[in-house]
This record gives sequence, structure tokens and C-alpha cells, in this order.
Amino acid sequence: MNPHIKQIIPGVGIDQLKFGMTRDQVKDLLGPPEDVDNIPDDEDMMIESLESWFYDGLELTLVFDEDYDWKLVSIAISDGYYTLFGDSVVGKDAQEVMDMLAKHKVEITDRVDVSDDDTEDMEIIESENEGLMIWLMDGKAIEIQIVPEVDEDGATLKWPA
Repeated sequence: MNPHIKQIIPGVGIDQLKFGMTRDQVKDLLGPPEDVDNIPDDEDMMIESLESWFYDGLELTLVFDEDYDWKLVSIAISDGYYTLFGDSVVGKDAQEVMDMLAKHKVEITDRVDVSDDDTEDMEIIESENEGLMIWLMDGKAIEIQIVPEVDEDGATLKWPA
């Protein structure tokens, strides 16, 4: 793991890894990804062109968006090494996650069951204000996803300083 990339900062990134960074800036910081997945633009599905970078050794998935000049727009974290408000999240049970969020006055805007035929007992805890989603499987946190802050217009991303 990278000791300079550990603390999850909602709306900003993970320490030095910040939203709004270019692909070259991320490569300079983390090196090349182990795998890349391109998602082409699909107007019928209202999907923009995205590129996902997978850093399996770091348990990170980074998404870059063509509409934002291929800047970093989403980070998914799936290892308890990374901390949110100084606490590990991945691996905690749902109640521990809820208690931690309440302790730090994080408003939960949604908690939804996203189970399907392939994945039973899957849900998401979301804080829209923080740009934070915590994925739970079988009652345990398996992933944290963060996105940048959004301007008052509800559509423009705000890059951290």
C-alpha cells in the first residue's frame, strides 16, 4: 500500500490522489494501472465515455470521464487499509458503519437494497451531501465509492484545490 494515499476525504479524494487529476497525473502518482476498461458513449443508455483504471494491488478503481477532459471523477476503495475519518470501513458490519457515520455527523440520504438474482443481500448506504456510497454485502462493508462535490446547479463538478 502507499502510505501517502490512505485517508479518504469525501468530495476530495484520498490524500494526494484528488478528483480532477488527469490520467498522466495519476500515473505519475500511482504508476500504470494493472487493467483498463473503456466504456463507450451510448446515447440510448445515456452513458458517457468513461475509462476505468484498476489498481488491484491497491484495491482501487478509478474512473475518468471524457466529458470532463478525462479527469478523475470517481474512486472505489475495497480494502480496510484506507480510512474514513480515521476509521477503517471495509470489513465493518452495517451497524458499525452507521454508528461511525452518525458519530461524524454524516447525513444518510438513502439506504437501498440492490440485491438481484446474482447477488443476494447487497445494499448501498449513501450520503449525497458527502458524495459517498458504502456497499454492503451480507451485512458487511465491501466497498466505498466517492465522487467530487457538485456545484449548486446540480450538474457541475467542483474540483478540490
